[in-house]
Parts: sequence; structure tokens; C-alpha cells
Amino acid sequence: MHEPSDTSTTRRGVMKGIGGLAALSMSGATIAEAEAAVSDSLASDPHTADTYRAIVDAIIPRTPELEAELGPEHVPGGVDVELEKFLVWDFNHFQEIRAEMVTDPGLLDSVPEEMMPTSLFETAFETTGSGSDLDALLDLADITLLDLVDDLEVTGDALEERLTLGPVERYEVSFADDVESTTGPAEFELVVETANETTHRVLQNYPYAPAFTIVFDVVAAEFLALGRNEDAISRDRTEFPAGGTFVQLSREDRLRCLWSIVDGSVVDRLDDLLSPLVPDVGILKYVVMAVNGLHGFGYYTEWSGLGETKTNTPNERTLATPPDEVQSREQSGYPGPEPGYAANWRHAVDGGFDDPDADELNLPSDLTGDDVLDGIGGDT
Repeated sequence: MHEPSDTSTTRRGVMKGIGGLAALSMSGATIAEAEAAVSDSLASDPHTADTYRAIVDAIIPRTPELEAELGPEHVPGGVDVELEKFLVWDFNHFQEIRAEMVTDPGLLDSVPEEMMPTSLFETAFETTGSGSDLDALLDLADITLLDLVDDLEVTGDALEERLTLGPVERYEVSFADDVESTTGPAEFELVVETANETTHRVLQNYPYAPAFTIVFDVVAAEFLALGRNEDAISRDRTEFPAGGTFVQLSREDRLRCLWSIVDGSVVDRLDDLLSPLVPDVGILKYVVMAVNGLHGFGYYTEWSGLGETKTNTPNERTLATPPDEVQSREQSGYPGPEPGYAANWRHAVDGGFDDPDADELNLPSDLTGDDVLDGIGGDT
């Protein structure tokens, strides 16, 4: 068995590179909560869904070229197990905004330092009648194209030509209640309208997931205008029809584009344009790190095999498919839980944790957990 010699993006190669981030979660969600989220239909607007599907497809793509060598269990990718649901749910749940921490600046002479203005969390724009999608965002940011390109290395025409939000015609985030008269978690109304449908949801957490996808389109437009793409774009990607500029990129360029948020000073250059879309633009670098890590966390678990019991309590949860047919287990060769695995676990190195620093801390010579009872379990 050998690694593929070509340079195409494969699940194995990418996952090896991001292994250290595999348990990262923006929301701090429990496994049970994540399983519940992905068991339901994806409650998301088309643009958001297809953008995250394009990200999933880039990081954990289908790899049919591995079937002949490694078997059919190595073919499915993240889109096959609807991994985009995990990303959408996680981003929409990672920050709870408390109503008592938000105020309408119009009611006060100045906003106290510990308070946040309502305008920080309210966004509304329409692309129809604006001339272009970029014009709609410029109006939202209350800046002109000249103001924007002063900090960029591209012309306004180049950016405008490449930016599209796909079918999005209206996007609006607002407080569902009067935050001045309520306490506890604030509720938000999200409206995303396309020519064919309108998504209207009320969420207790700020809807970051759809906001991030608009950011990704803007960043992708600048990425293309700068000529940083290494592959030709496709303006008609039928697998992600509701996406915008970002989904037009090749798999590899989608990853390059996302990484430019981390080390390409994109946030600094586009700060004025992006600030109305995201309450804290600085968080975008962590979002990109999480986008990578969450794939490993979501894909290599067993939730895809739990069927209708995904939302049940752990003791009522059962596999709907045979243990060895769960996608993550089938691909990784994991046999599933076996009696005694946890009950008789010791440190793998002879002599236990033999380290001078550990001795000073009076650590035990083995790492048997406090919840393990001697004599229970046995070897397997």
C-alpha cells in the first residue's frame, strides 16, 4: 500500500496535515449535540449550504481513484455524509449574545464600555437594484469604491467583475425582540431571500454561518482579482449552484483562498467592507482554522451510522448499520467498542510516567483513570 503520487487533493493527504486540529470546535459542542444537529434536515439557505458543501468537498473530497487500491470504503467524501450540516450548526452556536449586554445607542449619550451597540449585530442589504453585488455591500458599509480600493492592490472594476453572491437578493439579520426590555439570550431573525425562495429563521445565537459565507465570496473575489488562483475558475459549478464567487474556485484554490485570510492580510485590507457583516472581523482567522479542524472532528466519528437514534440520549442510541459498515469505521479499520478497552488501560511505556518533572508533581506511575475499578474488564 502506498500514498498516491499525484498532487491532487485527497482526503488522506489533507487530514494528515490538519490532524492536530481535529477536535477543534467553535461552539464547544458536545458530541451528542453535534450528532443531533446533523440528524435533521439542513435548516439553511441555499447559498450558505452550497458554500459549506464546497468547503467540505475541498477538504474531504471523494476519492474514487483509491477504490482499486484500498477498497470502496475510501471513496466517499464529506459531502456524501452531509458534513456541511456540522459546520453550519457549529458556527451558528458558538456565541450566545446576552440581551442585557446590548443597548440601543440612541437611548444613551454614550455606550458604556461593557455594553455593545445593537448596530454591531444588525445587517441588511439587497442586491437587486444596487447595480452589482459589490455596490450593495458598499452601501451597507457606507463607503465608496474609491475608499475601498485605496487599501487594495486591485482596481474596483476587477473586484466588481468577480464578486457574486450567487442567487442572494436580500440578506438581513436583526434582533427578534426589543433587547432593551428583555434579559437572557437574545434572539435573532435571519432572512435570506433568493429569486426562488426565502429562508426565515429565528435563532437564539447569532447566525455566523451565513455571514461567513458572504465573507468567503468577498475574499474569493479579491483572491481572483489579484491573480492568486492557480487553476481556472468555473462559473457554472452545477454541484454547488447556489454558491457565489467562492464555489467557482477549484478545490485547491478554495483552500488557498481560505488560508489567505490567515496569512494574507486580507482582513486588514477588506476590514471596512467586511465589518458590517461580522461583529468581530478579527475572528475570521480562527474561523479558517476551525473550518479545517471541524472536518476531522465531524467525519471520523460514528454519527453517520446512528440513523434515527442520533438525537436520543447516549444510552438509547444504537447503530442503524452494522458496526463495520459505518463510514468512518470502515475506512479507518476501527472495529468499534470492545469490552475491557478502558478498564485495564495503563501507560504504554514501561515504568509509567518516568519523568523528573512528573516526580516533583507526585504524579502516579501509571495513568489509570480514577473511574477505573480494579478487577473490572480484563484484557481483550
